Amino acid sequence: MQIVTIEPTPSPNSMKIVLSTPLPEGERHNYKHGETYANAPKYIQKIIAIDGVKNLYHVADFIALDRNPKYSWEDILPQVKHIFGTTMQEPIPTTKQKDPEETYGEVKVLIQMFRGIPMQLKLIDDIAEHRIGLPEMFMNAAMEASQSSPNFVMERKWVEQSPRYGSIDEIGKEIVEELNATYDEQRLAHLTEKALHMDNNDVILTEEHKDDVTLEDLDHPDWKVRFAALDRIEPTYQSLPLLEKALHDSKTSIRRLATAYLGMIEEPEVLPYLYKALQDKVATVRRTAGDCLSDLGFPEAIPEMVKALNDPSKLVRWRAAMFLYEVGDHSAVPALQDAIRDPEFEVRMQAKMALRRIEQGEEAKGSVWHQMTEATKKERDNS
Repeated sequence: MQIVTIEPTPSPNSMKIVLSTPLPEGERHNYKHGETYANAPKYIQKIIAIDGVKNLYHVADFIALDRNPKYSWEDILPQVKHIFGTTMQEPIPTTKQKDPEETYGEVKVLIQMFRGIPMQLKLIDDIAEHRIGLPEMFMNAAMEASQSSPNFVMERKWVEQSPRYGSIDEIGKEIVEELNATYDEQRLAHLTEKALHMDNNDVILTEEHKDDVTLEDLDHPDWKVRFAALDRIEPTYQSLPLLEKALHDSKTSIRRLATAYLGMIEEPEVLPYLYKALQDKVATVRRTAGDCLSDLGFPEAIPEMVKALNDPSKLVRWRAAMFLYEVGDHSAVPALQDAIRDPEFEVRMQAKMALRRIEQGEEAKGSVWHQMTEATKKERDNS
C-alpha cells in the first residue's frame, strides 16, 4: 500500500491521506491515540502511536488524520510517509511560531443560560474543555430566578456562540468583559423579574433585546455602553452606517462584533466594509473578515484575498488561501505561486491545493457553508 496524495481539509488540524488500496466496501474504522489496537494493521498501529496524532478515521481509500494543534504537521507527516516507505518531498523549516494568537484551531464558545440569564462560560479547543465562571451578580440573578423553576438543573441550557480564535485565557477574559458590558445590573434585574413570572412550560435560552440604536450611541466614552448598543442591533442593510462606524472603534471586541454582523448581511454592498476589516490591526478581526468573505462567496473579493496572502498573520494567510481554493480563478495564480513558498506548512499546502484546482480547470464550488446555502435556495425555488 502506498500514499497517493496528502491533501488539506477545511480544518488545519486534519489531513486527508489518500491510499492506493481501498478498504472493502462498507468497512470503516476509528482509532484514537493512546489506545491499543492489537488487531489493526501494522501501519495503523504505527501511525496512531506518532506523537501529535490525535485520532484517525479510515474509510474507503483514505485516512482522515487529526493532530493535536500543539504539534506541527512538519513533524507528523514525514513519519507517516516513512511508514508507507516514502519520504517528505519538501524541506522542513527549523523555526516554528509560538504566538498563542496564531494557533490555527477554532475555539468553540458556549454560554450556559437559565431563562435568558448567563451563568457560566465553556470554551472548547482541540485539547480540552475549559469552564469559566462569571461575576457573582450573574449567579445571584440565576439563583433568585430559579425559585419559580420546578427543575432548575434541567432548565439550564448551553447556547453555542460564534467561534473565536486565539488563546483560551485571552478569549475567556474578552467574553466575560463583553457579557459584563451587555448584562448590567438593571438588565439582570429585568430578566430575573421576567423569569419569576414566566410559565414553567416556557423555555428562554436568550433574550430578544433588539432596540433602535443611533450613531450617537456609538460615541459614548465607555466602551461597554458602545458594545451593549451594538449588541442590540439587528444586522440588516439599513444598519450599514452603524457597522461602518463600529469598524473604527478603539475596542477590538466592538470591531470584531461589527465584522461578524457584516457577514450576516448577504448583500454585495457589505464587501467594502469587510475589506476594511481585512486590514484591521488585530489578526482576529482580520480572520473574522476572511471567514465572512468565505461564507458569502462573492468572487468580487478575490483581489482582496489575494492581497491577504501576504498578511503578517499565518491565520489570515491560511484563510486567504482557502478562500482562493473555494472561489479563486486564474487571476489568483501568480500570488498562489508565491504562496506555495510560504514559511508556514499549512499555508503552503492550502495554496498548492488552490493552485492545482485552478490550473486543472476544476470548477470552484465555494465554501461548504456557501454550498449548503445555495442548495437550500435552489430547493426553496423549486418547491
